[in-house]
Amino acid sequence: MKKKEALSDELSALRRRAEERLQKKKGLSISSDDMHRIIHELSVHQIELEMQQEELQQSRDEMEKGLERYTELYDCAPVGYLTLARDSTILELNLKATKMLGVDRSLLKSDRLARFIDPEEIMAFNALMERVFSHQEPGFCEVLLFQKDEPSAPSCTVRIDAVVHDDGQSCWTVISDVTRQKQIERENAQLQATLVQSQKMESISRLAGGVAHEFNNMLQAMLCNIDGLLEREELDSSVHLSLADVQNSIMKSAGIVRQLLGFARKQFINPKVIDLNAAVEDRIKALEPLLGEKIKLIFTPEDHLWPVKIDSTQIDQVLINLALNAKEAFNESGTLVVTTGNVVVDEAFFHSHPETVPGDYVLLKVSDDGCGMDKDTLASIFEPFFSTKPITEGTGLGLAMVYGIVRQNLGTILAYSTKGKGTTFEIYLPRSAAEATPLSSEATEKAHGGSLGGGNAETIMVVDDERPVRELIKVFLTSSGYTLLQAESAREALSLSEAYPGTLELLITDIVMPGMNGRELAVQMSEKRPGLKTLFISGYELDSFGFQGNSRSLDMPFLAKPFSLVNLGRKVRELLGVASRT
Repeated sequence: MKKKEALSDELSALRRRAEERLQKKKGLSISSDDMHRIIHELSVHQIELEMQQEELQQSRDEMEKGLERYTELYDCAPVGYLTLARDSTILELNLKATKMLGVDRSLLKSDRLARFIDPEEIMAFNALMERVFSHQEPGFCEVLLFQKDEPSAPSCTVRIDAVVHDDGQSCWTVISDVTRQKQIERENAQLQATLVQSQKMESISRLAGGVAHEFNNMLQAMLCNIDGLLEREELDSSVHLSLADVQNSIMKSAGIVRQLLGFARKQFINPKVIDLNAAVEDRIKALEPLLGEKIKLIFTPEDHLWPVKIDSTQIDQVLINLALNAKEAFNESGTLVVTTGNVVVDEAFFHSHPETVPGDYVLLKVSDDGCGMDKDTLASIFEPFFSTKPITEGTGLGLAMVYGIVRQNLGTILAYSTKGKGTTFEIYLPRSAAEATPLSSEATEKAHGGSLGGGNAETIMVVDDERPVRELIKVFLTSSGYTLLQAESAREALSLSEAYPGTLELLITDIVMPGMNGRELAVQMSEKRPGLKTLFISGYELDSFGFQGNSRSLDMPFLAKPFSLVNLGRKVRELLGVASRT
């Protein structure tokens, strides 16, 4: 406004001077119209000048507002902006950069950014500055930034982007906090590794189950043949001993197959709701002589432990295998600690271990202070046949079996180890909502009665797609006095049952067969022949087929391959004996 008033005063003074000069001019006559015209032109000029002044002022106001907005955006930006000299001296910075460095802005303008970078990563920052100033190229680096004046303040990982100014003496720098991004990347990498490992173990599990099934069928044929030969009285004693050795080797091979099935989560189990403390305490007593006097065994149970549903014999297998694994890690002496506890798995734990569903779990932890393992060994310990021992010692199936047992019971097993500092296994088993059953009250197995002698009039149908197994069972049971029918498939068995006019007391069937499986066959035959008993046989274990809870449930007597002919005869007499009493 002052400038506007000054301009108006200047124009008025100019008009007066013009009038005075005109009056002083002698002999010059100016008409009144000319005078008014001159005055009008001066007024118009004055108005134009005033309008230009207003436009200039408006532009200046807009520039000031734009500068204020720029300053606000600069200071409140989500990233740090700095102007640095060649030696990383801070020439200018915004409020975000001030907060990241934790020092007052007025003090930072004479400080060097390099002072706030982790000494172990300063070389990356120096290389960035060299590239920007010497090669005139933009670049970036990622370093750990911390607050020098606040040692307790958390450090952060930052990305520094820099580009040189036109003067070549300073550079424009952007600092972005990527701590959370790096954490997410690490979590994703861990999740990816866990997923790959889980898929790998699942593939090995399927392979192990398939191999075990086929191998059991072959062992079954060998074992039945050996049993038949051992019954011959004309055999020389040396031949008899040789056959007995072969029989023992077959049974040991069957034990290895059972371990494979344990890893593949296809072994037969009878889960019950139990008190894990009681099950562990009962097994601890048997572990002490196994470990020896120089290894100290400590059990620290948690009070009021939640119940879990698991086969108590599997707890024995888990503890024995983990104890033997720890024993190998000790140099003569050491300490093995077994603890239990209640654990609530939250979302954070789930993100790190996606194989575990959030919820309530009972923890079984086994820790030793032995030699420990490196990362490569730790990554492979649950794989079947993996072992750090010589090839002649052990099968490498102990920890694989533990892994299979835990996964079969919907649990999770984690292993932690440091070379020279021991190993810890953590097993998470889902909490059961039911009440625990005391171990002492569990029912004992039924006694096997009946003889194997002849004179039996019962008719039995044998269904198995493996001809040697089918023939050997037929020969054995026929020699025991039974009437035998045999079929190589479920469809053939149904046709044979339809055509057979007599009574059929027992069906012996393999579960895994092409087309219709043994379970479906038993259901259909039971509908046509009420009271028919069924004995299932398989190279897999019964639990792997998921028959529990079927609305069309049958009794599921089961005999796992390979079985001896003696055990087969006892099982048959047991089933037919029960049938005769009902």
